[in-house]
Amino acid sequence: MNIKRIRFDEFGPYRDWSFTTGDNGVQLMYGPNESGKTSLLEGMRTLLFGGTHKAYGPMTGALDVDRNGESYYIGRKGKQLDFYSPGNPAIHEEPAQHWWHGIDKKTYNRIFALTLDDLQGLDVLQEVEVRSRFFGAEGGEHLGGAVKDVEKGATDLLVASSNGKRRINVLMDELKENRQKLSQLAEHEAQYVELQTVFHSTEQTEMELQNQLKEWKEYRDGIDVVLRAWDTYRRSEEARMHMQQYNSELALSRDEFLRLDEEIKRARDNMQLWQEKEAALMPANFSPDSPFGTYGQDIEDLIQQGAKWEQLRRECEEGDAYIRKVREQLEFSRTLHSAWRHDEPMAEDINWFDGERLASRLRTAKEQLLHWQDRKPVEATDEVPTANLEGASLPNFSEEELAKKEYLERELDRILMDIDRVEARRNSPGSDAQPTILPKWLQRISGIGAVIAVLVVLAGLLVLESALYTIGGFIFLILSMGLFWYATWRLHNGNSEVSKLNYELQILSSRKSDVEHQLEALIKAATPTASPVPSLEGVAHLERWIQEGHTLQGIYDEALAAWQNWLPRGAAKSLDEDDFFGLKHEYDQYHEQLRTIEGYEKRLAEHKEGLRIIEDQAMALWYNLGIEAPVSPTELKRIYNQYKNFQQNKIVWEQKEAQRKSFRNEYDNWHRKEKELLLRQQELLHKAGMESSNEYRQHLIDEDQYKQWQTIYKQSQVQLDFLAPDAENKDLFYRRLREGNKDNWLDELAHSEREIASIEDKLATLYERRGQIVEAMRTLGSDQEQHQMLQEREALQSELESALEDWATQVLISHCMDKAQQSYEQEKQPHMLELASSYVERLTDERYTLDILGINKGVALINNNGERLELKFWSSGLADQVYLALRLALAKVFSYQVESLPIILDDILVRFDENRQRSALELLAELGKNQQIWLFTCQRSVYDMAQSIMGIDCHRLSRS
Repeated sequence: MNIKRIRFDEFGPYRDWSFTTGDNGVQLMYGPNESGKTSLLEGMRTLLFGGTHKAYGPMTGALDVDRNGESYYIGRKGKQLDFYSPGNPAIHEEPAQHWWHGIDKKTYNRIFALTLDDLQGLDVLQEVEVRSRFFGAEGGEHLGGAVKDVEKGATDLLVASSNGKRRINVLMDELKENRQKLSQLAEHEAQYVELQTVFHSTEQTEMELQNQLKEWKEYRDGIDVVLRAWDTYRRSEEARMHMQQYNSELALSRDEFLRLDEEIKRARDNMQLWQEKEAALMPANFSPDSPFGTYGQDIEDLIQQGAKWEQLRRECEEGDAYIRKVREQLEFSRTLHSAWRHDEPMAEDINWFDGERLASRLRTAKEQLLHWQDRKPVEATDEVPTANLEGASLPNFSEEELAKKEYLERELDRILMDIDRVEARRNSPGSDAQPTILPKWLQRISGIGAVIAVLVVLAGLLVLESALYTIGGFIFLILSMGLFWYATWRLHNGNSEVSKLNYELQILSSRKSDVEHQLEALIKAATPTASPVPSLEGVAHLERWIQEGHTLQGIYDEALAAWQNWLPRGAAKSLDEDDFFGLKHEYDQYHEQLRTIEGYEKRLAEHKEGLRIIEDQAMALWYNLGIEAPVSPTELKRIYNQYKNFQQNKIVWEQKEAQRKSFRNEYDNWHRKEKELLLRQQELLHKAGMESSNEYRQHLIDEDQYKQWQTIYKQSQVQLDFLAPDAENKDLFYRRLREGNKDNWLDELAHSEREIASIEDKLATLYERRGQIVEAMRTLGSDQEQHQMLQEREALQSELESALEDWATQVLISHCMDKAQQSYEQEKQPHMLELASSYVERLTDERYTLDILGINKGVALINNNGERLELKFWSSGLADQVYLALRLALAKVFSYQVESLPIILDDILVRFDENRQRSALELLAELGKNQQIWLFTCQRSVYDMAQSIMGIDCHRLSRS
């Protein structure tokens, strides 16, 4: 598991603090004293295991962790846990319980999260929790828990104290008190018989309930054994599956194959030795078969084109940058167009003749329709207001019409102000919008010059047959084209502002006419009119006028539809016939600029084609030479220098050819021996029916894997046999493991607990009733009480015998399980000590190792002379190095059995010298490849040293 991000909202000195780790396995945090390193350690402990810090109080923060390629979020706010994987349901268990088999915070702090004070001492090796989790076999934590449960059960029955309140102690005290009461009683009562009958019935009921309780407890104990053996059984099944996977029926000759493999390796080492001696006679970086000898002429040819190559590359880069900039400006200019939409490309082929014809047709239809409206007869009083012969009346506006009239008047004022502003800009003498005449003259001059240049070229080619005239004509033609392009660019930039202002003025004038027309129509509509009595001639005239209006309206609608259908792709849909010339002007202006860019792109493409030809030659040369560097003129110069060095070294190589041949003969002898060995190895492979030595070697590895899994399987079977009940229930035990489901068995365990609690409640009620009967019998007299005391004595003696038998059983089971646990520890502990010994050797620069054989005499070291150095002779720095090695070995063993947890070390290198500090950092960097390690330090030298070691990310700690 790796921590990817830490966030402290509020903890100790940290407020709204976060940190993201680097890519390496070791995260080194440097900060002076009081910078928050120990507080960061405590915060990480609290986020992983919860709880409330004694000094800092509750934690508010979160960790983002990565486990087996999946991300998890562990957040805490006081006692509230927020634990989940993004996209999955929340997890309601603590991470330690969910992932690490319930390891407690104390054990984690003793092994994984250490300050310099926590590092001291070896007592951690004797702790029961550490022994069961780190030295026990698979499921060792369950075995340790079972030992604790058995010891607790024995202690709950009896304690070696006269004042003990355990079950056997209490029964012995009650039996003693019963005997004292019996000595004081002498008489009996007759009514005792009836109460005694009732008392015996309660005993019968109690016996039935006790039998039920015993059955349920046996059932619960059977389920509990299954649950305790569940993980071990699954481990056993996994080992059996791997055994089947790695099992092979092939009879392999391991020793012979390994011997041949070793001899082949020795032959190859000698081949390499003589090859190196032969290579030592050659100049540095020289090979006689180098492609430099084959492609030397190609290098010479390409180096002559180096100057042209660099010039073409520079021109192409500058041309691309220029075209990109001009196209950006062209696209930006499209956003300023009012007749074209910038979000859709312009149409390529537009019939402007049809457009002008349709615009003229629409304008004529519109004028005819307006003229028809102006010729409105007097008889049309119900549709349009007419003049009143008796005198003009004032307009009568409604509230809505009045508001619309005020809006139109304000809009008209704004349009007039905009027209004045645009005209002022256009007529300003110092404005950039003034058109210039110079570009037109430059275009004419460049055109004349281009014609003259073409004539000169033709004359030089056909008439005079002179290369000088031809080259001069071409140069003059290029200059004329450049001048023409410059004049076009100046003409476009000089007149574009005037065109924009004219077009803007045209749009404003059209809007002004529309607003005035709407305002006039509104006033006419609100003016009251008189309705004269129409005559017959007036009615006929009105009908002709209406018929004419229908005809003109149809013509207008048809012209409008034709105009809208003609509008090209990319044009604004709201354009009318007055916008035709603005539409065409923007189109011509855009495509003129576009053609200019396309012309330049064509010339740039010719340059790129020339550059491509050179670079293709270079790429072919690079490929032949086996060079992976990018193709460039600079790289060509470097290759040319290598070619020159090759020619010089070739002369030296030819002088030492005789001695080189002698070394080559030695090489050939070992090469022949290698072939013989390979043939023998091939015979061995053919005998085993395999194709390659790697396949044979893989089968050997599979054999080792098979043996390892077989060992795990046998250990698991031993533990299962130990946990299994007697022979008659063993089949049921294994059947439950094979066919059951852990969640179902947990439900069954909870159900049996509920049934046991129910029966115990019934027994408590029965005991209460029996107590009432006993109290009634006691009131009958001394005889009845004496009989009761005798009966109670028998019951107490029987219960005491049962309790003593249970206690003896618990003590025997505890002894046997303790022996089994010690057996597992003896198997596991040497592996941890071997790891620790190798770490001590690394940390002490190979001066000391652990005395594993004499570990029973106490922890000690062995120096290079074989002398034993006991704990009392260690220096403080050496002791810190041994303690650190033991903690790292314990953490490594835990990663083998469960999972690799982050290791957090706070200033544990303060008593190391510089050499051993570097050794410790290199060891931590190596361990960090498989397990995340956090190292806090206040020493600047450690921080600087770590920056030179691969695998360590160095950070400066800051609480801000």
